[in-house]
Amino acid sequence: MRTRGSARTAAAAAAAAVAAVLLLSGCGGDDGAGREPKQQEREEQQDAQDGDDGGEEGSAAGDQGAHAEDEARSITGEGLDGVWESIVDDNDIETLTITGDKVETTGPLSCPGTVTGAADPEPVIELACDVENPNRVRGTLELNEEGNRLFIGWEGQAWGGMIDSMIRVG
Repeated sequence: MRTRGSARTAAAAAAAAVAAVLLLSGCGGDDGAGREPKQQEREEQQDAQDGDDGGEEGSAAGDQGAHAEDEARSITGEGLDGVWESIVDDNDIETLTITGDKVETTGPLSCPGTVTGAADPEPVIELACDVENPNRVRGTLELNEEGNRLFIGWEGQAWGGMIDSMIRVG
């Protein structure tokens, strides 16, 4: 009978080990629970703006193709002056033209604006639209080292604002 008792003990231990593995593997996924709520909201918003539905199937190839297409359309330059096009289809701002301290946007949000501190590390853009878009009123501009990408971090609610990514096309 000792053998039977040992077999039961071994089976119980194996079942407990399997249950522990299943429990741990179920908790190992990244569902965003470990991130700050503000950070998670901003990432979800950016994913939605970029058209990311959370699926990974085919996304690497699609991202590389879109990135290559953006790079082929973009030109390098110096400073903020130029014509910038959104890398996101159906964005509220399709193009942004900067000339000195003057700004003009096209697309659903077509309006004039200004840039202050163009030579500063974080220049500020302000739009003066007839129909105000609360998500895109005032923001900071960031130009990449190559001078062909522009990022606009719009001021927003407590979690932060919209982020527009643009490439230089003129």
